[in-house]
Amino acid sequence: MRVARRVLLGIAVLIAAGLALYANIFDRMAPASLVRAASAAPQSRGAEAYRVLLISVDGLAPAVMDDVPTPTLDRLGAEGLRARHAETVMPSRTLPAHTSMISGVPPRVHGVGWNRYEPWRRLEVQTLFSICAREGWRCGIFAGKPKFAHLAEDEPGVERWALGTSADSVLAQAAAYLSDSDPDFVLIHLAEVDLAGHADGWGSETQRAALERIDALLAGFLAGARASGSGRLAVLLTSDHGGHGTVHGTDDPRDLRIPWILWGEGIEPGTLREPVSTLDTGPTLLALLGVKAPAAWQGRARYVGPSSSAATSAR
Repeated sequence: MRVARRVLLGIAVLIAAGLALYANIFDRMAPASLVRAASAAPQSRGAEAYRVLLISVDGLAPAVMDDVPTPTLDRLGAEGLRARHAETVMPSRTLPAHTSMISGVPPRVHGVGWNRYEPWRRLEVQTLFSICAREGWRCGIFAGKPKFAHLAEDEPGVERWALGTSADSVLAQAAAYLSDSDPDFVLIHLAEVDLAGHADGWGSETQRAALERIDALLAGFLAGARASGSGRLAVLLTSDHGGHGTVHGTDDPRDLRIPWILWGEGIEPGTLREPVSTLDTGPTLLALLGVKAPAAWQGRARYVGPSSSAATSAR
């Protein structure tokens, strides 16, 4: 019996090692950067449109956020529109969730169930970056994981993509793009909270320290973002999933619960009483950019502009 258990354990270890090697091989193939020519005829922003940042803190569970000093995130929440309860999609994993953020549809519709860079796969749905190309907007992605190269390679609307080795480098590259190009929309992904959760557990000291550091970095980054570029700035800060133990990806509430905060110059602060979904992120971003979401998108815009009474009805 002991021999059989040891054999099974050995097989399990080999399988796990093989899967890890498989992931690493293709992640190393992902392009670390991409630069496309800007639109020949970029469109000017409307009077009420924003410059928009989507900041995703990977693996940020509200329970951990509530237990860590985060003055920057707290200020965004106090000054902005905050969801009382927000949930991600299933599977609660990074690439499926981010694809839902920018497409307004769940994984069963957009088809992204994989969660690593796999160069033979392609996005098959319209995303916010597809609309960037249509509208002539300047848009970019700056992320801490190579799998985000999927979104950049498949979308001609992504003018700039860069992989960062840390939150510092991701934010530094994003800041340079904001200063040099005055883009309309940028997706920023910060990986450290998730990496710490996988290494030492959700709510661990390592993860708490990672969140505190990101909060401090965001303070300086957002101050610079407000000062650079033309027009008003809006920030939607959220996450792709939470976690429990050292894992995520299930329908456990600890995996599904996420923060969702919308801050912007001129956006009235308040609390969204109704549950918010990751599917609402894309339509909300487009509303900030002054465009209505495609009819096929299943999410709901949580910002509808200062001139509409519907802006307060959802609170």
